[in-house]
Amino acid sequence: MVKDTLGIAAKESLIKIAKEVGVRLEKYWEEELANDFGFNETQKELVRKMLEHAKEHNLRPAKRVRATFVIYGYLLGKELNNSRNQELKAEMEKVWRVAEGVEMVHTALLMHDDFMDQDKVRRGLPTTQVIFGKEDKHYGDSMAVDVGDVVLCLGFERVLTAGFDGEVIKKIMQQMLRGITNTAFGQAYDVSLARLGELTEEGVMSLHRAKTAIYTYENPLIIGGILGGLSEEILTILRDYAMKGGVAFQLQDDVLGVYGDEEKTGKSSNSDLLQGKVTLLIVKVMEKGNEEQKRAVMKVWGKKKASSEEIEEAKKAIKESGAYQYSVEVSRKLAEKAAETVAKLRTWGLNAEAIDFLEGIERYMVEREM
Repeated sequence: MVKDTLGIAAKESLIKIAKEVGVRLEKYWEEELANDFGFNETQKELVRKMLEHAKEHNLRPAKRVRATFVIYGYLLGKELNNSRNQELKAEMEKVWRVAEGVEMVHTALLMHDDFMDQDKVRRGLPTTQVIFGKEDKHYGDSMAVDVGDVVLCLGFERVLTAGFDGEVIKKIMQQMLRGITNTAFGQAYDVSLARLGELTEEGVMSLHRAKTAIYTYENPLIIGGILGGLSEEILTILRDYAMKGGVAFQLQDDVLGVYGDEEKTGKSSNSDLLQGKVTLLIVKVMEKGNEEQKRAVMKVWGKKKASSEEIEEAKKAIKESGAYQYSVEVSRKLAEKAAETVAKLRTWGLNAEAIDFLEGIERYMVEREM
């Protein structure tokens, strides 16, 4: 299969799995709402409101890349032949539950992330703290933390009750919990970078490895691989792939955070600049740009009340300094290296369809507009 075709097929797989995950999650949330938890009617009504928001947030249109990595990580070690279809189908039901749990955990961390960044929009709709804080900002912030905690624990419960035996569950929960712990360390580094004064390429790369590479790529992919019974040797190759692919993914996300179409990305294209996020774009404009270009960027970086004219000048300066092109090129090179890494598995007698996806997703992710 040629490279371009791999990317197209990977995108189609994402769309297909996202649709299936959405159907399954909707059913889950209806069952959870039916529990009707509470010790009086006021409490029950508040719980319903929290869960209804959690459901709405969790079901917003999304790529579901993490669920897809769980599925294909599992399928990597499975041969899709007729003799094992029934056995595979039965086990896949349990894998889907794990994938659902991973997506629920993602929603929880987005709620917390939006609270920390004070973002107003997520996936095209108001963030949790905005919805609950219309009349009281502190209340909205508090509810973002609390609802996020609820969804986080429900996600863990979904994984724990997927139906796998105890040793397998223990292994994937250890992977999940340690991965999220390291992601939290990465998030702390993210919010601290500017304070620490580490506006360097190495700092940005360390951030993306600790946060996105582990959380978006490695964690779900290794969880799927463990469920599929992959050897440690293969899992090591997948971890290498995840580090490269995850950083490439985030570098492209940083570009979209400044230049993306808001209708496609679902968030403000100015938020990273106005929040003072340390990205490779910022690092390189300060390194490669002239004094005028640096001043243009510093007028809006971390300045939430910057004018639209100042924002456009900053975006222009980033491009003209060469920082934009540099970031795009680094992202593409890392994606290519990730694709080459996973292609090594073609000689291991593994599921070719799964390898096609893992290689193809690298072609798609750095070209995406959503």
